[in-house]
Amino acid sequence: MKQQFTTLLYACLVLFCLSSCGSVKYPEMLMFDDVTNELAELDSLPILVIQADDILSIKVSSRKPADVVAFQLERENQVQGGQGANALGVLDGYRVNEEGKIYLPFIGEVTAAGKTVSELRKEIATALQSGFITDASVQVRFLNFRVTILGEVTLPSAYTIPNERLTVLEAIGMAGDFTPYAKRNTVLIIRERNDVREFVRINTQDKSLFQSPYFYLQPNDLVYVAPLKAKKYATQGDFIERYSSILFPLVSLLTFVLGANSF
Repeated sequence: MKQQFTTLLYACLVLFCLSSCGSVKYPEMLMFDDVTNELAELDSLPILVIQADDILSIKVSSRKPADVVAFQLERENQVQGGQGANALGVLDGYRVNEEGKIYLPFIGEVTAAGKTVSELRKEIATALQSGFITDASVQVRFLNFRVTILGEVTLPSAYTIPNERLTVLEAIGMAGDFTPYAKRNTVLIIRERNDVREFVRINTQDKSLFQSPYFYLQPNDLVYVAPLKAKKYATQGDFIERYSSILFPLVSLLTFVLGANSF
């Protein structure tokens, strides 16, 4: 009877170890568990500034179509490229050169770097209306606002954003949300702007995320979600390989105990 009890205890220990190593703990999957019913003032939204190597879409319209043919050709090139990208994945548009400038029909060289798209739009419209296209209407937007989301998300990929604001939570939502094995409290953001590369880890489970300067992403940001340790046990192939570090010590110990009880 004593030997049967010991064997049963052995089986229970093994099952407990296997279930605890291969499963994901519930708290690790919670988001914003520290949030209570409260009101919080919104921080001012970030304003993106044009930088060298940015690619801009500039559309000019007029009641006289013949006046904007030069800009229309540029728009056709974008369409032929397939949503602003050619076969090589290079975006078609007005690229801001190393000196921070672009070259436009009629106007010539225009300084774009250091300005917002709204400021650049007004400057281009004023220049055109002053002597070229009196009723010119101008639209400017980023073509290279793209973020890459990798790691423990359902749909890792590079995503092109049609507007100028994207939060890290929206980006993860676009990628199909976290997988069950996502490490939510140390999401890595890699950012390159002005020849500087930043590496920052954020905690998406804490409400302090909303005050983080990295809550809003910037063009070309890379978001990486690391896996929990539990994924190692869940994805390894062979059962014995997976649990050998746990099983062998237990088997040795229990074999010794069973042998001692038999005497």
